[in-house]
Amino acid sequence: MQTQEINRIVQDLLQRGYEGTYWDYKEDYTDCKEDKLIDIICMANNIDGRDAYLIYGANDDGIVTGIENTTYTRYTTKSVTEFLKSKPFAGGYVPKVSVQIVEIENHELDVLIIHSTRNTPYFLANNFSQSHDRKKHLVAGAIYTRVNDINTPRNQTASYEHTEYLWRRRFGMDMTPSEKFLYFLENTQNWSETKWDIDKHSYCKKSPEYQLYALESNDGYETLAYFYDDERMLYAPLELRYLTTTLYETELWYMDMGRCLIPKPEKKYMIEQGLFYYYIELESLNGKLLPLFAYGKKQCNNRSGQQMPVLIFETEETRLSFEKWVKENIELKKSYSEEMKKSAIFQHIKDKESKDGSPVCGVLEVAISFKYYKTWCSLEEK
Repeated sequence: MQTQEINRIVQDLLQRGYEGTYWDYKEDYTDCKEDKLIDIICMANNIDGRDAYLIYGANDDGIVTGIENTTYTRYTTKSVTEFLKSKPFAGGYVPKVSVQIVEIENHELDVLIIHSTRNTPYFLANNFSQSHDRKKHLVAGAIYTRVNDINTPRNQTASYEHTEYLWRRRFGMDMTPSEKFLYFLENTQNWSETKWDIDKHSYCKKSPEYQLYALESNDGYETLAYFYDDERMLYAPLELRYLTTTLYETELWYMDMGRCLIPKPEKKYMIEQGLFYYYIELESLNGKLLPLFAYGKKQCNNRSGQQMPVLIFETEETRLSFEKWVKENIELKKSYSEEMKKSAIFQHIKDKESKDGSPVCGVLEVAISFKYYKTWCSLEEK
């Protein structure tokens, strides 16, 4: 989650001045492991079915006090993840979490994000008791959730209504066929193996009524194709069907004359900057399809495993952050351009493009955009 987005979310939650089903204020940390664990479980099982937030450094009224002076060891994504993995969660389903630091009113807040999944309900296979206070103990099999701002009591379990909701969520019984199709796409293991140049059809092994069909292919032309060993490409309409109904439609691109397949990337022209790039947002339909055609990977490679210049972003917001960074660093374009022109590999790609004419936006613009992307990704990782 990007810094700007989490800042906006936390400020909105603090301004409410009260706690709710998916957010809680904590003025400081605690050394009680049972308290720590039940807070996370209740948030992971929240009945809003969304990301939840434990905000450390604010009192019960949402007033910022800061966490920078705490005497406890502050949370990190790694420390909380390791804490959870060491606990006896039933079925091995462990809540997915991350920690981000937010600065508000000249104070730091630690925000523990409990990410929404469909692995609910989370519960323990064994009793958990590490303190001498029996009232703190967590009970095996009990399903803990949160009603308004109150956690389920430790010696009880969630109501029948809320328990049913959490189980229905795990098995996808609360989803429409369109939503369930996208859910099945999140795991490539759900789908039957196929040869897309021959069979052109795949089905969901859990629910065979969900199927993918590639229709008749045609010759295509894209600047992207010149970065592959063979610049010839085909494209075919791709239909996502439930029984006899087509729920979604997109295109499947057969790059390198069919050796590499990708769902159709989007294109973006940054006219003022003279740049052009192909991209896929992972939260989009084609982003969910990408691993199915890219051997489980979330990037586009050639037959040798080299990454092709299709920019991969988690969300639209992430992509817009990239564009903003490019505009702020447009002076790099000249050096990137000179670097490309000296590259023998790039000249080979450029020669292939020249044989077919000179498009308005060609391989140089795509290559420079990709260079910007690689630099930006390395900065984001630091």
